[in-house]
Amino acid sequence: MLSGSDAAAASAVARIASPSETADWDALVAANPGGGEVWSGDPYMRVKCAEGRYRAHHVIVERPGASSIAVGVLAKRVPLLGEWWHLPAGPAGEDAERVLETASAVAALARSRGAFMLKIEPRTAPETRAAFHAAGYRDTVRIIPNPSTIIVDVSGTEDEVFKRIGKKARNSITRAARDGIVVTRVAASDEHCAALFGLLQETAEGRFVLRSAQYYRAFWQTFEAAHAGQIFLAHRADETGEPQLVAGAFAMGLGAKTTYKDGASVRAKTAYGASHALQWEVLRWAHERGATSHDLCGAPPSDRADDKDHPLHGVGQFKRSFAPDITDYAGAFDLALKPRAFALWTKLGDRIARRLSLAVRKDPYY
Repeated sequence: MLSGSDAAAASAVARIASPSETADWDALVAANPGGGEVWSGDPYMRVKCAEGRYRAHHVIVERPGASSIAVGVLAKRVPLLGEWWHLPAGPAGEDAERVLETASAVAALARSRGAFMLKIEPRTAPETRAAFHAAGYRDTVRIIPNPSTIIVDVSGTEDEVFKRIGKKARNSITRAARDGIVVTRVAASDEHCAALFGLLQETAEGRFVLRSAQYYRAFWQTFEAAHAGQIFLAHRADETGEPQLVAGAFAMGLGAKTTYKDGASVRAKTAYGASHALQWEVLRWAHERGATSHDLCGAPPSDRADDKDHPLHGVGQFKRSFAPDITDYAGAFDLALKPRAFALWTKLGDRIARRLSLAVRKDPYY
């Protein structure tokens, strides 16, 4: 008898993409329901595979009576257990039922290739969690950093985009310009990557853990080379007239969507409005690319938007000055493909992998 998960897959079939499909991968992802996700795109998969910790699978799910789905898969090998497959911010689907249909087809392919676990992060609403639980999925820790986020509408003219953002953001952008803050789009050169990473270090100190400078440089340069990413730097002249770096950001895009990825500013409160001016330039870039929505990538969940104890409260207040509404997603889920291996992994393997990565690489992200 088929489980709920396997029964859903009976009408859809997953296969490895052909060479021609792989060559046109980002266009296929952009054609997915919902407009595609940059996290499923080729640049992101190449970044994740460059360190040798993952390998990528480009998967096509064919659905009778509906368009095919392009599914980016990152596979990680675990000694003795096999691989687990991760579908970053995916899979796509018109609704939870269709997402489950696609995920189940991928699960069947993964199982046939020896994988013991499938990890998904569907972009469906929180009320769909019960459907995933009923299909055999269990809650897990997310990997993609925006289980709750804020989406800015960047459709229409640039003037319309500016008028839609909040009054506080508009006032801050105007003041920043009056105070001489200049935001520029710069190449992802080693020098500019080092400058942005320095800002990230200053912001992160004592607050959160960063990956290595090499990782960020490879990330930014890979996306720039694919014409899918941009570094932004904000400067303000000091008392001698020399430009001083006060804020920086990196954004990426795929199809009609763009996403804010990294950003930081100097801790000294000497450049009011710099972060708002920086984000406005990101929105202008998104608009010029033809995007219709821009993901600010991370916020407190909507039911804790005003909770000052939430670690993302300050960040959330800043982002909500551009658009007030928070979008919550269902979360991340694991599906056991080989129950014994899955049980061993969840009980010991995952914990050991994290500790080893932190001890050996000084990196919590194994």
